[in-house]
Amino acid sequence: MRFAVIIGCALVLSLSLLAQQLLEVNLVGTPSSQHLCWPTQTEYNYQIDSSADLQTWTDTCVIVAGTGSTVTHDFSDPAESLFYRVRGAADAYNGNFLTLPTEAQELDLTDGVCLAFNLNVFPELPAKIHVYKRPYNVVAPWEKIGTVTEFTEIDGIKIVRGATVWIPDTEGDYEVRAAVLDGTGTVIACATRLVILGKNEAPSITITDGPASPSATAQAAEFRTTVTDTEDEILRVEFYDNGILIGTDRLEPFGDIITDLEAQTYQFLRGTHSVTAKVYDSRGACGVTVAPFVTEITAGNARPELTITSPPNGFIVQQGQSFTIEHTHSDADGESDLTGVSAYNLNDSNLGASDLETPFDPLTIDTTDWEPGTHIIKVVASDFLVDSYPSYLTISVRSGTGATFAESLVANIVDESSVAPSNESFTGIQVSSDEFVNGIASGLQIDEGIVVTSGLSELWNGGNNHENAWEILNPSFVNNAEPGDPELEDRIVGFRTNDAAILEFDVFCTYGQLELDYQFGSEEYDEYVGSHNDAFMVTVDGVVTSLVPDCSDIVAVNSVNSVGPENEHLYLDNDLDIKPTVAPENYPTLVEYDGMTIRMRAHAFVTPNQTHRIRLVIADVNDDWVDSGLFIGAGSVRSVPPSP
Repeated sequence: MRFAVIIGCALVLSLSLLAQQLLEVNLVGTPSSQHLCWPTQTEYNYQIDSSADLQTWTDTCVIVAGTGSTVTHDFSDPAESLFYRVRGAADAYNGNFLTLPTEAQELDLTDGVCLAFNLNVFPELPAKIHVYKRPYNVVAPWEKIGTVTEFTEIDGIKIVRGATVWIPDTEGDYEVRAAVLDGTGTVIACATRLVILGKNEAPSITITDGPASPSATAQAAEFRTTVTDTEDEILRVEFYDNGILIGTDRLEPFGDIITDLEAQTYQFLRGTHSVTAKVYDSRGACGVTVAPFVTEITAGNARPELTITSPPNGFIVQQGQSFTIEHTHSDADGESDLTGVSAYNLNDSNLGASDLETPFDPLTIDTTDWEPGTHIIKVVASDFLVDSYPSYLTISVRSGTGATFAESLVANIVDESSVAPSNESFTGIQVSSDEFVNGIASGLQIDEGIVVTSGLSELWNGGNNHENAWEILNPSFVNNAEPGDPELEDRIVGFRTNDAAILEFDVFCTYGQLELDYQFGSEEYDEYVGSHNDAFMVTVDGVVTSLVPDCSDIVAVNSVNSVGPENEHLYLDNDLDIKPTVAPENYPTLVEYDGMTIRMRAHAFVTPNQTHRIRLVIADVNDDWVDSGLFIGAGSVRSVPPSP
């Protein structure tokens, strides 16, 4: 390796570590525009470092390829006018290791910037990768936003364990730079990309046709729409009747069949229906119809109407206490045929309250048997033939003593020396999630932490005695009768999620690099790959960070498995990979899931000294019995200081 030091405007000769020949470097030009000039060899790349004191050197991430003749590098930027040295290395690798972002890539601000690295261009695994950013075309120093340090080689494939996502806080044009260092601290590769961060342009939607109007008979809720989006794939169209969501369509042509509806809401009954629609694209932008489609049904039975007036959404109640749901209700064809008002706890369909005698009074709800956490209540009014469109109420149940269930889970996984958690909430059934220990003895690569599942948490280490964990107990205990999660549905291959378990919390981060360690396991492996894509997501401020290392998809059954060769190296088969790591005497506690991912790490580069929202969600996809689990390492949610 050759290097030279340039001090002020003087000419200094370099020393050579590879040969006796000196590398002569000149600094020429004027004080306002200075240039480094030196002879080069074609098989060498030349790295320029800077220093303020000739003691501590920082790579400028400037790499100049040798041409076989003299090259010139311009240092017109005053921020870079310090002391410089030039180092030459026979390095065949340059910017091709950084595969994402691509040059001049346009991204929505809410997507974040996912960085993907091809480490297979290097003969050895790097020691670290520094990531920098700065405004594009602005005189400003590079700002280090994070460092990636955990790499592995599996079956000859060199990878980063997990995804790296920068979550910017303002739109604009940025330069993002990644510098790869070896074990000696030498930069062996560097790449810079222009990234354009702005608002994603929303798609548009128009309802062009629908039920006949006026009509003396009920009409099917079927529509025709025109949907356009010049940038992205359409994910779904939502339909609203007088402002109430009545259904979602996820398949083209949008509007001909509405899914996610109860059977009785496929018809428009007596009354005036002002129908609007919203369309969402794959980057989260939403377009809304400019004008409603109006349908009038003049005769027949009318659907009852109900509105919750109290308590407010998000109401907090102590476990064991009662609360009252007040409501207004009506029926356009006369209230004489109303048969009742009922409330259902969607976290447990057996819990709720009903009033079946007129006049219908407020509903009193007893929470004695409710688990701490977030509960979604559905309230409907009924006549002899049909229910009203449901009204929903979110209730937070707090434990009467000690920390809430959500607080206990979060306390287990956060490193409180680097992040401060708050506003913890859990949505789902409590038996789906719990703390775990002795994970390594059972075949995991995480020894302790929490497990969040779409079934029963107690089954995670049942010995892998069953092809499907639901066979261990009565299936009704594992079908938790939980709703799914629309955010997860937007990111998966599948049409419906069930039995969602959701843990959310805020963290105040002293540093700008937020990390967590996880493993994902599923009973869907390998028999149901492609049909039942059980999945989970970790989001930070709404941006997905639990991506496969090449940023192509979220980690799920369909994206990490032994069937598809792209990410087979991230997959562990229970019999072939997990079982051999477990001592025979521990087989009774062998991890139950038929397959797992390796332990992975999510990196989120965020704004330091601010509060950020973390959301963990897991759910069954296209069924509600064959389950999956997400393991989060104890103390692994942490804020990491910049690495030197």
